[in-house]
Amino acid sequence: MKVYIVKPDTSYRFMYPEDEVYDSDFWEFKCNELAGKLPLHFTAYLSDKKEEPIPDIAWIGMSTFAFKEAVAEYMVEILEESGELLPFTVNDEQWYCLNILQKADDALDTEKSEYEYNEGGIKFGLKNIVLKAEKLPATGLFKIKGDNYTSTFCVDDQSTDEGVLGSFFCAVASGKLTGVTFQEVTLV
Repeated sequence: MKVYIVKPDTSYRFMYPEDEVYDSDFWEFKCNELAGKLPLHFTAYLSDKKEEPIPDIAWIGMSTFAFKEAVAEYMVEILEESGELLPFTVNDEQWYCLNILQKADDALDTEKSEYEYNEGGIKFGLKNIVLKAEKLPATGLFKIKGDNYTSTFCVDDQSTDEGVLGSFFCAVASGKLTGVTFQEVTLV
């Protein structure tokens, strides 16, 4: 089994929700339900960097990932197992924003992980994340409290058919989807 941090691929265009949504109290993806809190069908726009291509999976509002309609349909079981899909449009095209609800709060190995410190010696971020394998979900995407639910993690367990079918990593690779990269995390 491997675990990855899912990161935006910066060679593709980013996405931004309309200001009213972005500036609302609810534009925070920290493992709390947002269905019924965010507007049902908000709009978003792509960055102005026209030389960069539009991805299949976009980083939206510096907070989470958004999926083209066809991609969300292709990955619906994996995505809905991990959270909720929130509909919105970009230039009249349907997209879905993923709000991850699955947590693995006990998975962070606080003794083996490395932290960043400010000048006063106060921890303010994780530099090298180490996770406890036995505390992880079997498949899907998840977040951890230890980084304030900011990073998106995915489990990639290719030892069983269920693991392959539930792997976000495998779905991205087999679908040749664009817009995300994967950084492997240390497991103990």
